[in-house]
Amino acid sequence: MRPKKFLLRFLCTLMAVSVLLFTAHAQGTEQKVVRVGWHDAPFCVTDELGRRTGYAYEYQRKLSAYTGWRYEYVEGSWTELMQMLREGKLDLLSDVSYTPERAKDMLFASLSMGTEAYYTFVSPDNREITSEDLSSLNGKRVGVTRDSIQKGLFLQWEQRYGVKAKLVDLTGTEEESIKLLSTGELDAFVTLDVYGAPESAVPVCKVGSSDFFFAVNKDRPDLLAELDAAMNGIQDENRYYNQQLHEKYFAGSSTDHYLGVREKEWLARHGTIRVGYQDNYLAFCASDPATGELIGALKDFLSYASGVLKNARLEFEPIAYPTAAEAMEALKKGEIDCMFPANLTDFDAESMGVVLSPAIMRTEMDAVVRAAEQKEFLRREQVTVAVNQGNTNYDLFLMDHFPSWDRAYFPDTPTGLEAVAAGDADCVILSNYRFNNISKQCDRLHLTTVYTGVDMDYCFALNEGESELYTILASATGAVPDALIHTSLTYYSTEDVKTSFTDLIKDHLFIVMTVIAVVLLLILLLLMRSIHAERKAREEECLVNKLNERVFVDALTRVRNKGGFANYKEELQARLDQGEAVDFAVGVFDCDNLKQVNDQYGHDKGDIYIKTGCQLICRTFKHSPVFRIGGDEFAVVLQNEDHRNREALVEQFRKARQEGCQAAAHRWEEPRVAMGVADYDPSIDHSVDDTLRRADKIMYENKRLGKKENAQQAR
Repeated sequence: MRPKKFLLRFLCTLMAVSVLLFTAHAQGTEQKVVRVGWHDAPFCVTDELGRRTGYAYEYQRKLSAYTGWRYEYVEGSWTELMQMLREGKLDLLSDVSYTPERAKDMLFASLSMGTEAYYTFVSPDNREITSEDLSSLNGKRVGVTRDSIQKGLFLQWEQRYGVKAKLVDLTGTEEESIKLLSTGELDAFVTLDVYGAPESAVPVCKVGSSDFFFAVNKDRPDLLAELDAAMNGIQDENRYYNQQLHEKYFAGSSTDHYLGVREKEWLARHGTIRVGYQDNYLAFCASDPATGELIGALKDFLSYASGVLKNARLEFEPIAYPTAAEAMEALKKGEIDCMFPANLTDFDAESMGVVLSPAIMRTEMDAVVRAAEQKEFLRREQVTVAVNQGNTNYDLFLMDHFPSWDRAYFPDTPTGLEAVAAGDADCVILSNYRFNNISKQCDRLHLTTVYTGVDMDYCFALNEGESELYTILASATGAVPDALIHTSLTYYSTEDVKTSFTDLIKDHLFIVMTVIAVVLLLILLLLMRSIHAERKAREEECLVNKLNERVFVDALTRVRNKGGFANYKEELQARLDQGEAVDFAVGVFDCDNLKQVNDQYGHDKGDIYIKTGCQLICRTFKHSPVFRIGGDEFAVVLQNEDHRNREALVEQFRKARQEGCQAAAHRWEEPRVAMGVADYDPSIDHSVDDTLRRADKIMYENKRLGKKENAQQAR
C-alpha cells in the first residue's frame, strides 16, 4: 500500500473514532431529568409573581449546581407525594424523616437537610387546652398527617405524659388541616413549628423533633450516589448551609415568638421593663442632649421589640447611666431590670451574679493607632492600651483577647487619643461603629485604625433568677431582624460629628479661601455676562431639578421623597398600562397643626413632630414603601401582605396613634396624623393618580371629622 493512501486512511479512521468518542461523551453527559415533589410552604413556595422559592427549592437548586440535574416538578400534598415516591412516579422528595419502615420503600440521603421541631397547635380561641395542664388533651380530637413522623412522635409523647387523645389521620395540606381548628372539626393539630400564626394556630407544647432528609425512589440508586456526593460538596463549601436556610425560611415563624403563661403573668405583674444603658455611647446608645430621650441602635431595637412578639406587647423604660459600670451597679441594687451593653464571659457573669441575653448587636473591634505605625502595630509584643475608666466591657475584652497588653486608664476616649498621639499609650480599642464620633480628632492627631481580628457581642445583663425576664428578652431578641440592627448602627455611626464653626474654618482654611475666591470670580463673571448668566441659571435650575428627582431619600425622615414617589407611581402606572392586574391601595397622611407646633415651640420641635408621625406610619405599614411628599404629608403604597391586611392595619394605625398621643410627654411628640386609604378599583380609577386623589379626599374628610371631635371634647 502506498504511504499516502495509508496516511489518508489512518486520518479518516482517527476522525471517525474521534466522532464516536465525542458522541458517546455527549450522550454520557446528557442532563438528567429528575421528577421532584412540590408540596407545602415553607419548603416549596410560589410567590405573587409566580416565582418558585422555599427551603427545599433553594436546596434543590444548590444540588443541581453539583449534579447538573434538571427538575420536573410534581405537585401534590405531602402524603400524596410520599405514595407517588413509593410507586415510582416520583424520583426525589424533600422533608422526609427517616424510619426503618420507610427505608424499606425508599432510599435516604446520607446527610440530613435540616432538623425540624413539632408542636401541638390549637385555635387562638381555645381556652380548654393549656400547656400547664397536659391532661386537658385527654379525649380531644388531635389531627396528624397520615404516615408522618409527627404521628409517631405524638404517640411517644402521649405515653410519656400519660395523655390519651383521639387521633385523626389527615391527608390534606397543612393549610387545609389548620383551618379545621377554626371550624371546630379538630381540637388540636400536630405539625411543624413554622406553621404557627397568632390568628389561626398557637402552640401549646412541643412533642419532639427530627432530622429530615431527601428521599429517593428505591429504583434510582444512581440518583442517590449523586445526591450524597452533592450534599457532601455543599457541606464542604459551607458547613452552616442547613442552619442558614433554617434561619432564612423558618426563623420568622418560630414558636419562640410566643410567650408562655408564666412570662405573660410576669409581664402583667411587673409591667414596664426598666432598661439601664451607658450614656454617650453612639452608635449603640446615648441620651439626646436636647430631650434626654434615648437615641441610637438600642432605641430602634426596643421600639421594634415592643411589638414583635405574637401574643404580648412589651413596654420599655430606658434609663441613662454615665458608665456601663454604674449601670451594672444599678442592676445589682434592683433599680433597673436589665442593663446594656454587657460583654462578659460565663465565668465573669457568674462572679457578678448576672446572666446574659443572646447577643442583640455585634461590632468589629478596631485599635486606633498612630498612622506611622499602622502596618507593624499587630506584630508588636509590648502594647499599652488606653482604657476609659468605668468601661468594664473593654476591660474584660482585653483580659480575654489581649491579656499581655498593659493598660493605662483615662477619663474618656478623647483624652486617651491624645495620650496615643503623645506616645503615652499605643492604642485605644474602639468599636468600628463609633469611629465617626472621633474621626475629626483622629485626623488632627494623625491617628488611624487597625482591625484587631476580634468581634464583640453586646447583650443585656440581668440578675440571676429572673428566668421569666430572660425568656422574654431572648424571644424578643430572636425576633428582631439582624438587618434592622445593622441598618440602625450604620445610620447612627454616620451622623455628622458636631463641631464649632471656628474649628471648621481652621481645619479647612484652604478650602474656605478657595471657595471665597471662586465666589468672587463668579460674581465678576455674572456682572460682565448678565444675559449669558441668566440663560445658564435656567439651565442649571433644570439640571438641579433633574438631580433632585433622582435623589429619592428625604433628608429629615430617611424615607423616600416626592421624587421617589413620582418615580414609583410612574413604574406602577406602566404595569397597569401593560394590562397587568395589580392589587394595591394608596394611603395619604397629614400631620395635624404642624404650623402651630412650629410657631409655638420652634422648627426643631416641628421636625421632631414630623419624624414622630413618620415613625408611626413606618411601624404600621412596615412592608410598604413610605414617601414624604410634602412638608407634613406622606404617602404609602400598599401591596401584597399589607394590601391584604389593609383594614386591620388601618385600625392598628388608629389605635397606635391614640396610644402614642396619650403617652407623649410633649405636644411635639404626639403622632397626630390624619389618614385616608383608598383601594385601587379599575372600574372607577383610570390611573394611579385617581386612586391617590380618592385617598387624599378621604384623608381630608377624616382630618375634618377629627378636628370637629377634638373641638367637642375641648368644650
